Amino acid sequence: MRIGLCSIADGDSPIEDVINTAAAVGCNAIEIWGRDHVGDGSPATCRNIRDAARTRSVDIAVYGSYLRPGTPEYETDVESALETADQLGASMIRVWAGTQEYQDRTDEHWEHVVADLIDLTDRAASYNLEVTVEKHEGTLTNDGDGARRLIEAVGRDSCRLNWQPLFGLPADEILAEAHDLAPLSNNVHVQAVPKVGLNWEHRCLLEEAHFDLPAVLEAFGAAGFDGCIEIEFVTDEMEFETALRRDVAYLETLLN
Repeated sequence: MRIGLCSIADGDSPIEDVINTAAAVGCNAIEIWGRDHVGDGSPATCRNIRDAARTRSVDIAVYGSYLRPGTPEYETDVESALETADQLGASMIRVWAGTQEYQDRTDEHWEHVVADLIDLTDRAASYNLEVTVEKHEGTLTNDGDGARRLIEAVGRDSCRLNWQPLFGLPADEILAEAHDLAPLSNNVHVQAVPKVGLNWEHRCLLEEAHFDLPAVLEAFGAAGFDGCIEIEFVTDEMEFETALRRDVAYLETLLN
């Protein structure tokens, strides 16, 4: 497993600065935020980002797009999103599973998302890209069972979950979900709060997480996961680079 950074964690800084910071603290991979950090998404912009990452020996593991299978915008946006990921030299494109939560889904929406994800995965293959589907509230993957069923319904080895621990889940449920979904995941985001149910304003260092991160990573290792553990956000209680350095150092103790 490799340690990576989601560039959205320092979204107010230029992407070149974020890449430099990632390299300085020991991250060897990065997920490029698909909004401000890709600017106009032009070939020249993507080339500059790719070259900056290569210069610092930071692998662009994921293009963090906002492509949303199952929506009217999917067909309009899919090719440009894939082209951006390809021009960045990314290995994966991150996408979102529709606009309905699993417990509220309609059959029509479910089938639409599955069909679009199959289409996306097949298109992505021509760019040598894998698809990683964000596990997130407001989508069909908000629930562990929904996330598992969705990936199984798509049925493509190169379409997997971007798993992450949700703030509202108790520690035991996060660990159980990690065991269940690790075999279906190709990317991981981590961030933490010190107590279940707190929101993003209370983010803390990973070492202070309310859930058992060492056990979670053990579950992923046991499942044969060899992708990135990406720090998505850090605590606001410290300067960004200081907090990131602490989180990277902690992950290194768990992974080495």
